[in-house]
This record gives sequence, structure tokens and C-alpha cells, in this order.
Amino acid sequence: MRRWLRVAGSAVAIGAGLWAATSAWAFEDPGAGTGATNIAPAPDTPSPAAPRVDINPYDRDVDITAPLQFNRRILGELPVLLTRDDRFMVGSEGFLALIGPLLTPEANAELTALLDGKQRFLPEEIAPSGIRLDYDPQQLAVLVLKIAPEKRSVEILYQRGEPEAPGAAPEPFSAYLNVNTIVSRLSGAGGVRTPELYLNGAIRYNGLVFEADAQARSDFATGDYKFERRYARLVYDQPEQYRRWFLGDLDPETRGRQGFINMGGIGVVRQRRRFDAFRSNILSGGRQLVLQEQSTVRVIRNGIYQREFILDPGQYDVSNLPLDTGSNNIQIEIEGISGNRRTVDYQAYLDTIDIEPGDYEYGAYIGFLDEGGFGNPDYSGKKPVFTGFWRKAFLNRPAIGIGTQISEDVQNVTAQTQFILPNSGLLRIDVGASHGKTGQGFATTFGYEQIVGGTTGYDTVTVVADYTSSHYATVGGIVGVNPISWNLNAAYTKRFSTKLFATTNVSYRKSRSPLLRDAYSIGSTANYRFDRQWSLQFGVEYSRTSFSSSFGRTGGFGASIGLVWQPGYNRRAEARYNSVRNAASARYQQTAENRAGSFGYAVASNYDDGATSVSGQLDYVGNRFDANLSHTAFGDGFDSIGDSQLTTLRIGSSISYVGGRVAIGRTIDDSFALVYPHDTLKGRPVIVGDRLEDGAYTSKSGALGPAVQNSLTAFFNQSIRYDVVDPPLGYDVGEGVKRVRPAYKSGYVIEVGSAAFVSAVGTLKGVDGQPLKLVSGILRRADAPEAEGEPFFTNTAGRFAAAKLEPGVKYSVQFYSGGFEGFGFRVPEDNEGLLDLGVIEVRRKEGQ
Repeated sequence: MRRWLRVAGSAVAIGAGLWAATSAWAFEDPGAGTGATNIAPAPDTPSPAAPRVDINPYDRDVDITAPLQFNRRILGELPVLLTRDDRFMVGSEGFLALIGPLLTPEANAELTALLDGKQRFLPEEIAPSGIRLDYDPQQLAVLVLKIAPEKRSVEILYQRGEPEAPGAAPEPFSAYLNVNTIVSRLSGAGGVRTPELYLNGAIRYNGLVFEADAQARSDFATGDYKFERRYARLVYDQPEQYRRWFLGDLDPETRGRQGFINMGGIGVVRQRRRFDAFRSNILSGGRQLVLQEQSTVRVIRNGIYQREFILDPGQYDVSNLPLDTGSNNIQIEIEGISGNRRTVDYQAYLDTIDIEPGDYEYGAYIGFLDEGGFGNPDYSGKKPVFTGFWRKAFLNRPAIGIGTQISEDVQNVTAQTQFILPNSGLLRIDVGASHGKTGQGFATTFGYEQIVGGTTGYDTVTVVADYTSSHYATVGGIVGVNPISWNLNAAYTKRFSTKLFATTNVSYRKSRSPLLRDAYSIGSTANYRFDRQWSLQFGVEYSRTSFSSSFGRTGGFGASIGLVWQPGYNRRAEARYNSVRNAASARYQQTAENRAGSFGYAVASNYDDGATSVSGQLDYVGNRFDANLSHTAFGDGFDSIGDSQLTTLRIGSSISYVGGRVAIGRTIDDSFALVYPHDTLKGRPVIVGDRLEDGAYTSKSGALGPAVQNSLTAFFNQSIRYDVVDPPLGYDVGEGVKRVRPAYKSGYVIEVGSAAFVSAVGTLKGVDGQPLKLVSGILRRADAPEAEGEPFFTNTAGRFAAAKLEPGVKYSVQFYSGGFEGFGFRVPEDNEGLLDLGVIEVRRKEGQ
């Protein structure tokens, strides 16, 4: 039986199952009969007149900037005038901007009409709009005491993280070239080998990128030294449509049971996550509460308490409740201040596919098959080929995907889907069918995943069954060569406590080749963490390999043990032994950081049923290059470990251009920025880096050009932090950080400092010698009296500071209130950063 509740003049049905996307919930009094009523708040009781609080200790009007606070939340800052008779007036423009998001469109229009033509207003002037304000002199804040429930906009209880506004766009044109040189020496092979050269880079103009990768090395088979192109292509992005185009040497993306291929031609891919990786596990669609009185709201998901809210009357949205994968049983318990209680139940469903619900992706590539293998692409066979896929994710249905690959020799179609089961399990299905020279073929993969919640964390179960027929073929594979028919794998991970968990694995491979046996293994490994640094891994296993005894060990029963010490994020030591394989290893490593002057090193020893090696490596990260040196000794046993030795030296660097600047720096992964000093810094170097404390930096400007920030990632907002080494006292270097959102293989140029670099300090006093406390005004260039200017104010001691002043320029200060005359000053031409104006005497205007 359905019950109908009245909500804002419309009826809303409460029934079983999933609520409609535009559903709203209100809660009626449990009275009998048909006289159901909404929960109503207690009426406001007028309080008797009270003495006005002393909010202004000064015998004059005071302009301040104060935060606007609602429900213990700071909405922002706005201008406030504290009058000499202890009233306060709020700036209309700032108030409308901050309070607007909390109001319905109708309430916004009503408030805007009330404040029309008023630069400032008193709190009682907006009382008809249902908003009550007060000023707290202890917090120096304006408080929103109340907003009438019917005037409030819908408030989202679970704030979904939203992507921030895009950072600065890159320069229209940029280019870089990475150069890596490798020199090696193998004992007994004739000394030092001919150096190998690896080149890759990109040129970008607006949205079009040309990228290429090439190498010069000795041929593996003939030993001849030759130059090879690995790829060269044009890339064009359409970020608003989440689409990327390719022309040239292609590495197509594949899905499901498709095979990887190399080809040349034209391609297009649409993928939202490439351009916008932001995604939350939330359920879209409006699910709202309408509370007529103060209430306590408790949210329970799958029987587990999530969160409790104490809410004022108003409208609230719970759509952004984080969900578990699969089916979610949601209960919302509401208890009003009057004691009225209600519970709302609904179901929600979340798919794990890596596409936003309701979104889709596709890829399509057409051209000629690359038959070159390693080295230069070879399209001389002129064999046409097509590969593509399409996938779609739905809100409350399983996601689906299809794909095809077509060439003269092989035609292949694939499909995939996955089902979220009522127990939050996931069933994944991939199928493929092909037609080739050897006949028709079929392949399928079934996967099952189950996550089980417990008091100590989540346990997981995974089962995968893979079947490939003997004649199943893909365009990039060897037709008709499928030596394994069945591949079965299962794993169960159990977390016993925060320190101990164990994983059991079972696998079986069914062979159809006379050269390979059926293979299987079963094993269990436990991981125990003693503390934050030390952990122990131990396990047992029984296995049989696919190879006969002529290829070495064939399996059997055995145990394994490993000890790990990790005192920091970049240091790790471990020792392991496996009796089934008769293999052991020991390694200690400290990784280098992406900052100039960083060192890293590693030493390791490996034993594999007789074969033995010992190696060492040294890494160095310089300001303009990075390098590593490694040496490895091999042998058939410890007594012959020095029979073969290999020494390798690699040095990598880059040259980059953007915005008329050229720099040598470390190799660039994707996008980059060149950061250089303004002329007023007189050659002082600038530094960039993720952290600049204690002299650390990623790169520093100098004789080889600007500092190079080499690790920017396309289509992510990120910060470029910069500073000046030993700047002049008082020099204003700017924000010290620039927020950017690079495009694919793009570049930025940043100038640190400016012509307006001077900072001025001083003290304002009246003619009576007393400091002018908390006065405010505007600072402008004297030759630009109509300019917007910069805010000017003093503290409680009358002290002030002003930044971004230019040498040789005269400035003027005018006050908002207090009846004071303005004053002016000039920055000397030879000032290097700090201007001390000392004590400035300010007079009152005549008649004030």
C-alpha cells in the first residue's frame, strides 16, 4: 500500500524499490486517520529588547572584512561596517554572492529586490526575507542565525568531490627532445660496445602534436649499427568531446579478447577518463529530505552505520552517499526534535566498470598492418586492417562492450559484459569468435569476484576460467597457435587482523600441445607486519610445471619465506627463498628522488637453481641530466660468478623550447614548464620543485637556461612551485605557485618577479601621536586615479604593509571612512625590494 505525502505543494509516492530520480521525501506526523500533518518547527518567540552589545570599542566607524558563517561553516568573507553606535552594516554585493547558493531561486530574487540600490544594509532590513543575522565580536564574524526552511535551497549532505576549475592553459607552441645515451661493456666481447642512442620528443602547435621515437643501436642478429624509427605520428585532441585522433604509426587500444597489433593509418578514441579522470563511487539522481523541524538523521548502508547529521529545517540531498560495488541497501533514520521518527529504505546499484554510469567509449583504427616486428615499421605488404571497440555503462543495468578486428587473413568479433550480483559479487564475461585460414575459433573468459566485509577489513574471492579453442585467432597473433586450452585460477584473501592477512591461490592449465604437460599449483602465503618497518612473508605450495625434467625443476612440494625491512618510502631491503624452485634473492635499494642532487643505489644477489648473479647500481639526479651506472657479474654458481660481467652507463637529458626560452634539463615525460627570473632579479637563480624546503629543488635556472619542471601530466590540475635563491630583502616574487592544467605534451613559460616588486611598510598616526587603528582604504598609482587599486588597512598598532610597488612611481592612499585625509609617497628609483616609510602623520578632514 502506498502513502502520499505533501511536499511543497506536490504529492510524492512512497513505495517499494528504487526511488525515482526526482523523488523527494517529507515526513508526516503519525496521527491517526486522514489528518496527517508535516513536522512543524516551534514558533519563534519574540525576546524582550536587550541592551546593544559593544561590538566597536573605537569612537568612530570602522570598516573591516569579516567571515560570513552559517551552521559552523565559513561561507566566505565580505565587507562589514561597524558603526560608532555599535550597529553593523553588511556589504550587499558580497552578501548576495555568498548567501545565494543557500537560497532557492525565488528567495534569491526576493532578497535581491530588497537590497536593490543599497550598497550596505542593516540586519533588520532583510528580516522579511526570512534571514536573521548577528555579529559576534569574539569571532569577528557575521553569523547567519536562521534561514526560513522554505527559502533554503537543497543542501547536499554527502558533498561529492568535484573537479576544480581548470588551471592555466599551456603556451600555443612548445617542443622538446629527450636524448638517452647508453654505453656498455661485456667481458669477453671485445671491450666497450658502440654507444646506443635513444631519442623521443614532441612538437606542439595549439591542439596538434607531432611525436616521434627513434633509436640508433647495433642489430641483435647481425651486429650492424643502424638507425630505426619506432614510431612517428600526429595526435589531435578534442578535450570537450573526450576524443583523440591519430595519424601515422599506431598502437591501437584493445578490449576483451582482442589481440594487440601494430599498424599504420588513422585512428580515433573517445575516453572520458583520459581527459577527466575524476570519478566518485556515488549514485546520481535526486534523493531529497524535506525537514520541517530540527532533526537527527542517521545513514546506514548494507547494515553498517555510516554517518549522523544534526540538521536544521530545510531541504537536503543524500544522492552523493558513497556506495559499495554492487547492490546497496540504504536506510535513512530521521528523528525530529519533537520525537517523531521515520525510516526510509531504498536500493542503489554501482557498477565497477571504469566508465562513468551513463557514459560510453569507443576506438576505431584503420590502415595497414605492420609486418616489421622489431625496429622500423614495415607496411610494404599493404595488408589492410581494422580494429575497434565500443563500450557503454548504464546506471542500473550491466555494462556492455563489443569489438571487432578485420584483416585479409583473420576476422574477429568480441563482446563483454559484467553483472553485479545481489551479494555485491561481480560476474564478468568476455567472449570472442574468429574466422581464419585454419577455420573458426572461439574463446571465452568467466570471472567472479566477491568482496566480504568483516570487522578487520575486507576479504576477497576471485575465480577466473579462460578457454581458447585451437583455431581461435586475432589479427596480431599467430594463426592457429594456441597451446593452452583451459586456464583456471582462483584466489582467496583473508584478513585476520590489521597485521596479518593470508592469500591462497589455485591454478590449473590444460595443454593441447605435445611439448607441454598439464600444469597446476596450489599454495598459500601469509603476510605478517611486526611494525611499520618490518614484515614477514611465509607460505607453502605444491606445483607441477608444463615442462619435463629436461628443462630443469618440474615442481613439487615446498615452502617459501621472505623478510622485508622498509624504514622509509624510498628505502627497502628484502631477502627471499623458495624451496620448490630452489631460488633465493637478497636486495637493498634506495631510490633517487626527482630533485637535483639526489642519489640512489641498489645491491642485489640472485640464485636460481645454480645460476648466480651479483649486481650493483648507482643513480644520480642532476640539475640538467640524470645518470645511472650498473655492474652485474654472472656465473653458473658462486665459484664462477665472475665469468661474465656487464657494465652499463646511461646518461639522459633534454632540450626544450617554449615562449621564446630554451633550456637544457632532465628528460621530460609528458609536459613541462620553463621558469626564469625577471630582469630586476639581476641574474639571481630561480628554483622549482614539489617542495622547496631545506634547499631542495627539482631544477634551478642558470647558464643552460631556465629551470625545467619536467614532470607535468596532461589533463590534471597541478601546481608549479617556484622561489628565488637569496632574493633582495622585501622583494615580491609573486604567489610562489602557479596552478596549471597541461594539454598533451605541452609547455609553459613562467617569469618569476616583475617590475612591481617593492614592498613598503610604515605606521600611521594622528596629529595627537596616537596610532590609527583598523583604518582601511584604497592604494592606487597617482597617475591612474580611476584604477581599481589595492586594499589598504592598518592593524591595531597602526602598522601597514603594501606590496607590488614599482620603483620611480608615486602612489596615493584614500580612506573609506573615519574622516581622514589621504596621503601619498614615491618609491625611489634605486630601491631593491623593501621601502620603510617610517611614521606618517595623517590629519582629519576639515569639519570632521
